[in-house]
Amino acid sequence: MKNRSTYCVNRRDRANGGWSVSAVLALAIGGLIPSAGYAYTAAGDRNFPAQLILPQIGPIDALWVPISTQPFEAVKDKDPMRKTNFTGTYSKLITEQFGIQLEYGLTHLDRLRASPVTGTPNFHARLQYEPVLDPEHEFLLSVQVDREFGGTGDQAVGSDKQGATTPGVTFAKGLGDLPIGYWRALAITGFAGYQAAEGARTNFFQAGVSIQYSMPYLVSKVANVELPPFLRGMTPMTEVFFTTPVSHISGQGTNTTLVVAPGVSYSRGRGWELAIEAMIPTTRATGSGIGVIAQLLLQLDYLLPDSVVGRPIFRPTELP
Repeated sequence: MKNRSTYCVNRRDRANGGWSVSAVLALAIGGLIPSAGYAYTAAGDRNFPAQLILPQIGPIDALWVPISTQPFEAVKDKDPMRKTNFTGTYSKLITEQFGIQLEYGLTHLDRLRASPVTGTPNFHARLQYEPVLDPEHEFLLSVQVDREFGGTGDQAVGSDKQGATTPGVTFAKGLGDLPIGYWRALAITGFAGYQAAEGARTNFFQAGVSIQYSMPYLVSKVANVELPPFLRGMTPMTEVFFTTPVSHISGQGTNTTLVVAPGVSYSRGRGWELAIEAMIPTTRATGSGIGVIAQLLLQLDYLLPDSVVGRPIFRPTELP
């Protein structure tokens, strides 16, 4: 397990002419729900597994590829459609506490009254710094700035010409330091951010929380529970992500989104992790039916610990 307080080397276009303004707006709002997942990190004895719809808790060396699909209904003409995202994110540690993430992918739209469309979302880059890491209390806190580069994606799939900058804060807290018995395997993570958009785009407040129950932590740190091998690598979790406009276009409603995503993550500590969650929308802008997101994560600090992709670019001088 790696705690970055002391670096540890033992772990290894254009839109279709038949589209209405409201349809494009619905896709843009739906895009606020993160389509990419984010990798794991650790604090003390606690490994926080990959989150799928919330931003990454802290900077790491990893590569992850999520695939998500969600049905939508256009706000005005009620034309059903399904939005599928294929996203790749590469995360690189620059120092033990500071890193960068690069995100790009493809979006595919299946539409009822028009031919399907495939295009790219806007390119994202994210800087993240972890000022607080408390292994004893299984707590960490990070600050981040996400930059969406406007005009780098296809407008036909809802990408905007204008960009946006989203500063935010993430935290994670394991309950292993509390005298609460089997509940010690629980962990809570959270995120809050503000999307400041350019031009006529809407500004949004974003927030989310997840609750996780780690079976690996239960059997290794809480109690000697007899579980089948497969269950020993599972972490059931539920994520909730919420966005609401701070300013919005007149006549388009509030366009608030709220998605609840129950699912499970699986890892046996071999440098990879699999996860899947249902995406349950609670507002029209969030979706018109239950979606799903699945993710494969490769932990580069485990798989390639002695290479430049598996360790920070700048490391403190190691004592003899």
